[in-house]
This record gives sequence, C-alpha cells and structure tokens, in this order.
Amino acid sequence: MWQFVLIGDMVAMGFLIALIMWMSMSQSKQAQDDCMNIPLFDEEVAGDKHG
Repeated sequence: MWQFVLIGDMVAMGFLIALIMWMSMSQSKQAQDDCMNIPLFDEEVAGDKHG
C-alpha cells in the first residue's frame, strides 16, 4: 500500500514540476516578473477596502 502512495506522490510531483517548467518557458520575462510581483503590490492594486 505504501508503494502505491509513494509512486502516486512522485507522479504528482513530476507533473507539477513539468507544468511549472512549461509555463515558465512559454511566458515572456515581463509576464513572469508581473506574476511574481502580485503578492508584493497587492495593497496598491486592491486599495483600502477594509476600513
């Protein structure tokens, strides 16, 4: 049973790594930078909605 879980985990991890590599190769450098900066500048975009 533990082999099934281990193999399934490795397949899922391989899929996620391949997905990240594929997405990073298909996007431009500017698009990657914009996506990576979303958590840093979320207050500037969202504004003050809580007060």
